Amino acid sequence: MSLINELLQTYEKAHFSLIDPESQTPEEAGRIAKICEESGTNAILIGGSTVRNRNRVYDTVEAIKKNVNLPTILFPNSAESISGNVEYILFMMLLNSRNNKFRFEEPAKGAPLVKKWGIHPISTGYIVVSTSREPTTIEKNVELDIIHMDDTDKAVEYAVYGELMGLSCIYCDAGSGAEKPISNEMIRAIRKNLNIPLIIGGGIRNGIIAREKIDAGADIIVNGTIVEQDTKIIRDIVKKIHSPTLIK
Repeated sequence: MSLINELLQTYEKAHFSLIDPESQTPEEAGRIAKICEESGTNAILIGGSTVRNRNRVYDTVEAIKKNVNLPTILFPNSAESISGNVEYILFMMLLNSRNNKFRFEEPAKGAPLVKKWGIHPISTGYIVVSTSREPTTIEKNVELDIIHMDDTDKAVEYAVYGELMGLSCIYCDAGSGAEKPISNEMIRAIRKNLNIPLIIGGGIRNGIIAREKIDAGADIIVNGTIVEQDTKIIRDIVKKIHSPTLIK
């Protein structure tokens, strides 16, 4: 059983805190991770759209592992950001990339490292949804088959494709600093057509919004920007995720 399924079996729904190694020192990352653990988050994701320094990733992972007892999961943007001291990796295919680099080439380049270092892979279909007037960092750096907020059919197609390819989960992301989260309608449509775990991230800034996404069909909520800006909100988000249904 994969880590994702183990967590969902234990908690039913889950929360991941995403920490970008380039946004603070390793020591500060460790401090933030500790606060997230105390707030009830279920795992620490480590990565970002522009990370290229493997040593910085390694040092950040070390600092986090010294401060928390949670699973550490790498969220890589390239083979260069894979670090051997992490426990798990979202071994990702960016499904709506128009460039084979992020669909096949970078995962293939990183695969021998994952195997050599004994990192546990979590095969993941990653889908970027455009919800902002201004492009997010990943939209600026990767040529995408754009999925707009109302392109529900396209999002469903990519998600089902990922499932049928044998991937273990689907991660739909509005991107770092997104103006709006992925709509409840899109999440419901994906959930209706998907039989594997669904991770939702981007633009989720409070507990009410997080709970809406859970009620719409998300299994795991990811917070990144909020984690770095105001860790106090994480406690409320986690509480709402595990509370009785709020949205009818």
